[in-house]
Parts: sequence; structure tokens; C-alpha cells
Amino acid sequence: MNSRAVASALWITVAVGVSPLGCQPPPPAVARAARVLDEQRAIEVIASAVGQYGLTPAGPSDMALGAGRALRLDVTVSGHEFAISYVTDADAEQLGDAIPPRNHREERLRLIRGGRDGEARVVLLYQANYVYEGLANGAHDETTLIAERQLARDVQDFLAHAKNQGYR
Repeated sequence: MNSRAVASALWITVAVGVSPLGCQPPPPAVARAARVLDEQRAIEVIASAVGQYGLTPAGPSDMALGAGRALRLDVTVSGHEFAISYVTDADAEQLGDAIPPRNHREERLRLIRGGRDGEARVVLLYQANYVYEGLANGAHDETTLIAERQLARDVQDFLAHAKNQGYR
């Protein structure tokens, strides 16, 4: 066998050996499902956003809405009469028409008033607005961070509004 034939035979061997690797289809995409931020994690994000704004987050409390229904104020603000409520789908169903329907992302946040003198303001942050694409194995990725940042931004927007409006 001459050197040209040997080189040709080697080339064919290499090409056949490499060929299946180069022609492999891409790995299957991991299934992603739309998920909402878990209530406990959302409360942590809200409290952190309040603290980053320079206010002191305080524990939860309840605000009577009438007809025997109460709204859970997930994060109150120490020394002020405003709070944040993270309204889960179950909360919204239970409270029904005692609270306004959820806003969509491009709409203004929903505020309600309550308390003894009606001066307490509460922003309703609906869980359905904070969606991310969760991986099939339960892990999460940058889409979770985007949803958390959106939640923190909405909290800080409300706090800026409360300050501008002179809420107590």
C-alpha cells in the first residue's frame, strides 16, 4: 500500500469515527413549567425590599375587611400605617369581592384602605403576577430572579408612592 492509500484509509477511519459525534441531535430540551413565587419566599423578598428602601419591616398582622373576612398583611412597616399583602390564588378566592380583582402587569398596583380610622393603606401584590419558568426537576434559574426583582420593584414603587402621598 502506498502512502496515499494509507492516508486515505486513515482519513476514512477518522471521518467515520468522528462523523457520528458531529451528527448527533441536540440534547432534548428540559421541560419548563410556569410557576408562581412561593408565598414564604415572596415574603422574604418583600421584607428585604422594605429594608433596602430604608424602612423597617415588621411582622404580619390581619386587617378586618367586613363580613367576617380578614386580609393577612404579610409585611407591615414599623412606625407607619401602610403594609404589603402577597395575595395568593387561594387568598383571592377566599376573599372574593372583599378585595379588588388582580391587576395585570401593565396596570397600576391595587391599594385598599382599612384600619380603625381608614387611614391604613395596603398594597395587594397578587401571586399570579410573579411567574417564572421552573425546571421540571424543581430547580429554578434566572427566571426566578427576574420574578423576585419584579416583586421587589413593585414593593419599592409602593413605598415611594406612600412617601410621596404622605401616608402615615
